[in-house]
Amino acid sequence: MKEVISMWKNTRMIILVALSAAIYAAFLIVFKGGIPIVPGITEVRPANVFPPVFGLLFGPAGAWGAAIGNLIGDLFGGTLGIGSIFGFVGNFFLGFIPYKMWGATFGLVSKDDMSQTTNNFKKVLAFELVALVSSAACGIIIAWYLDIVAIVPFAFLSITITINNFAAAFVLGPILLVLLYPRVKRWGLIWTDIMAEEDVAKGFAKTIGSILMIVGSLGGLIVGVLVAVGVAGQQLYGFTGEQGQVAVWLSVLPFLLMILVASFMLSGREQFVEEEE
Repeated sequence: MKEVISMWKNTRMIILVALSAAIYAAFLIVFKGGIPIVPGITEVRPANVFPPVFGLLFGPAGAWGAAIGNLIGDLFGGTLGIGSIFGFVGNFFLGFIPYKMWGATFGLVSKDDMSQTTNNFKKVLAFELVALVSSAACGIIIAWYLDIVAIVPFAFLSITITINNFAAAFVLGPILLVLLYPRVKRWGLIWTDIMAEEDVAKGFAKTIGSILMIVGSLGGLIVGVLVAVGVAGQQLYGFTGEQGQVAVWLSVLPFLLMILVASFMLSGREQFVEEEE
């Protein structure tokens, strides 16, 4: 995770943080008055397509932009509250995981063409995979916290956030990447064109790290929901059942730790190769 700190010494990366945050926040605010799912917590969010797309194009700047943009969206959209704390963290990972996993997607992204776009079927699959994993990670991070403080039950919120995140990315993400990548590349604003390779974490056991990230995110969602429904009596689409249960907290915690460990194992340096346009 070295690059999430080292990027702050680069003026262009800081500008990309501001740009990503501004675009994400603007679209979030527009839809704040749309279709609420949990009033004051979340709503239907087409804007959620931006974090994984900006994460791939702008790397750590896209991740920081997603986190800051979500916070600004909460502030000006009237939903700023205790949930915004882990909303910041969850949205950071929504943009962070895609660029970290891009070069370790089990051969879906060719070593000869690491370009951060969806210009072929395998890259579309790679994007959908990283978008799904990041959506689930964001969902369990936020839902885990809000269940602990007894605001919203884990089972309902984790599934809702995951689906809400992934639906936008699944449909709009590949299209947006194909449209944006050639222009961003031409302007020299792809993160691997801006940052020095030595400022990016080397990582280790990257394939295992990718598997660990998948297990941590999707496994945490599945196990957490099963425990929340079975032990706490929560419903998948409702607010019944107990919140703040130690069993739910403990069942999800190991998966959150897997996500954290995987973040250090994955690199991003694989993308520092000669790219084909």
